[in-house]
Amino acid sequence: MNSFLGRPYLDSYSPTADDQYAVNVVELPGGIKKTLFLLEIHEDGVSKLLSSKESLAPCDIAVFVYDSSDESSWKRATELLMDVAGDGEDTSYEVPCLIVAAKDDLDSFPMAIQNSTRVSQDMGIEAPIPISSKLSDFNNIFRRIVNAAEHPHLSIPETEAGRSRKQYHRLINQSLMVVSAYHVYAARKNASS
Repeated sequence: MNSFLGRPYLDSYSPTADDQYAVNVVELPGGIKKTLFLLEIHEDGVSKLLSSKESLAPCDIAVFVYDSSDESSWKRATELLMDVAGDGEDTSYEVPCLIVAAKDDLDSFPMAIQNSTRVSQDMGIEAPIPISSKLSDFNNIFRRIVNAAEHPHLSIPETEAGRSRKQYHRLINQSLMVVSAYHVYAARKNASS
């Protein structure tokens, strides 16, 4: 959040206790300017956010930031991603999601690349975007957030349960089309006899 507002990197860490907001202008290629409004929600606030059926409706995108050197941080970020994806599938308020691997200047935990690749591929979203606030390497993260919000269909995660549900609905719809086609055929055949 501080980097988004142009504030310098601080070595001291102070965990987020309350929701924090930030608003700034992001310049896109071609000189196009977009206003990006960020809301940082502490991980404990996610369950409260998801407690209402329409809670995800106003969200344009959800970004999950984890410490790339800490496996427990990765696990918690993926749990939250699964919660948001599952809630979106259950309520039909599916939200595009990005994963951000912070502290890219530190060594990643041993299985980081394999785990992140598997989760990204399984859920059909982009691989985690590595950034380092300390090195001021943000990998165009704010442009990427705007891009994902403008093209949401490219970043909506899908759980295994969601894929199964969609496949089931496709089969039902195909079955109904076959039954409908048969009824039309039978009606025409009876009419011509």
